Amino acid sequence: MALPITLITGSEQVLVDRALAGARHEARERDGSDPDRRWVSAAAEDAPSALAEALSPTLFGDPTLIIITEADQIEDELWAVIEGAIAQPPDAVSLAVHHPGGVKGKRYLTALRAAGSRDVSCAALKKGPQTQDFLLRDVRQRGRKATPGALQALYAAIGHDLSLLIGAIAQLCSDVETDPIDEEAVARYFVGVADVQGFRVSDAVWERRPVDALRDLRWMAASSGRAGVGPSATAMMGGGLRALVRVQGLPPGMNDADAMRETGVKFDWQLRVARTRVKQWRPDRLASATVFLSDLDVAVKGGLRPGESLDVDQKLHALERFVMRTAARAHPEGSAT
Repeated sequence: MALPITLITGSEQVLVDRALAGARHEARERDGSDPDRRWVSAAAEDAPSALAEALSPTLFGDPTLIIITEADQIEDELWAVIEGAIAQPPDAVSLAVHHPGGVKGKRYLTALRAAGSRDVSCAALKKGPQTQDFLLRDVRQRGRKATPGALQALYAAIGHDLSLLIGAIAQLCSDVETDPIDEEAVARYFVGVADVQGFRVSDAVWERRPVDALRDLRWMAASSGRAGVGPSATAMMGGGLRALVRVQGLPPGMNDADAMRETGVKFDWQLRVARTRVKQWRPDRLASATVFLSDLDVAVKGGLRPGESLDVDQKLHALERFVMRTAARAHPEGSAT
């Protein structure tokens, strides 16, 4: 039996995550149980030995899905290990290879295709019509219909964030009974809803993007009403911070399944995002951010000492001060206000 190979090309991360989920599903269907996932970065110095170890039989013969990332960095020594697995496929082992794009390493992709790989294109989608066409296909794959106006309204409300757009499509398909889904349904769920923009603010803060964080916070205030921004923004930032703290506390080398159980994270991509983000944070800075976000949450909800409260402008200023200092790697000083 040939080695099952999924070849993923492109840099649109949400599509890459979908392709990896598909490879995992196929392995589960083929081998009868959920595979243990082993990640090997082709850019790592120990990639050949790490792959050889991942290919070795497990104690109980459990299925394994080996995911090779940064395939544009494959070199001859690593390719020799891959080639050996293609020539003599190990039992219950599947391979997923992600190449981010470009010409580097293309000869290895040609060889993988010659070995019978299943190709999945995850090229970045252009803004506008191309993304809307993708959303329309996503709606149809869920067995639903949507008007062009609905998709345009959704895109206008959320912007070019494919993960948020796909999540919004999933919610609409699940919750909206009318078919096709129309502009009224989109407006009811998403246009002007602060939570959607709150996710953007949170992402920008914990990814250390101060300019984006401030811009999205101000857009959120302008589009959703200044008075209600505070609690929504702090709730979203709190969710992102909790994920970072939990991931930072994981022991080194813990596999995805155990890490998801320990942290309460529901999806693979959320765990990978948190693991990537947490590399930018020292434990003491996360601890400080936790304290000051807690103070900020109290301040924007009007829970200060009796007789003291912040007006709308003061609350927005406190939010702006927090997101700029935190996202810009500054160590917050003083109270949230």
